[in-house]
Amino acid sequence: MKKNIIFACLAFAVFVITACKKEYDTYEGSSVVEFSPAVKSRSQGTVATPGYDSVKVQLVGPQRSTAAELNYTVDASSTAVAGTHYTIANTGKLTLPANSSFGWIRVNLIPGSIPTNSTANQRKLVLKLDGNSELPASVNYRTYTLTITF
Repeated sequence: MKKNIIFACLAFAVFVITACKKEYDTYEGSSVVEFSPAVKSRSQGTVATPGYDSVKVQLVGPQRSTAAELNYTVDASSTAVAGTHYTIANTGKLTLPANSSFGWIRVNLIPGSIPTNSTANQRKLVLKLDGNSELPASVNYRTYTLTITF
């Protein structure tokens, strides 16, 4: 009986100690920016309802009190052509607003630029995130690929 009481007390103590421990997963590395998600597919839409994509760039690290201008490029491996398949205002630059974890690149798709519903006619827009001198791009998520479909 005494052994059962001791065992019960020990089990209760282990439960209380482990159940009350709060764990927080906090990123402790250098601040970086990255695409999230890294791959998407969008329809070119129609003349009445053109397609578009809002490419999300996220800050990994603490928010900043001032806006940050970030740089990106359209990669040479892209099969989508600017002005034919898509347009982007301020190509190459985006702003990460102050006190925010996200910035956006708006890609407007041009209806009728992909003539038929065939995977051979799909186009890929590949963006490479450079960041800036204070916020470099994450090595793992610095590339974004948008597949533009019929």
